[in-house]
Amino acid sequence: MVMHQPEPHHPHHPHHLECPDCGRHTVVTQGESRYACLNCYWRRDIADDWGNDLIPMTALAGLLVLLLL
Repeated sequence: MVMHQPEPHHPHHPHHLECPDCGRHTVVTQGESRYACLNCYWRRDIADDWGNDLIPMTALAGLLVLLLL
């Protein structure tokens, strides 16, 4: 009986990540928060995404506070 062990994933090549643009499993990491697709050149920096979402949320919270006063 032959037991197959799953291949370990390389930390810079997570083969389970699918590109949101082309749908292929060719997304690799380029540092702590950067991801890129080797097939269609899609890129995303999740550190930038978090900061961009914080500004509108803070503005909305400030507006709500002003309306309540």
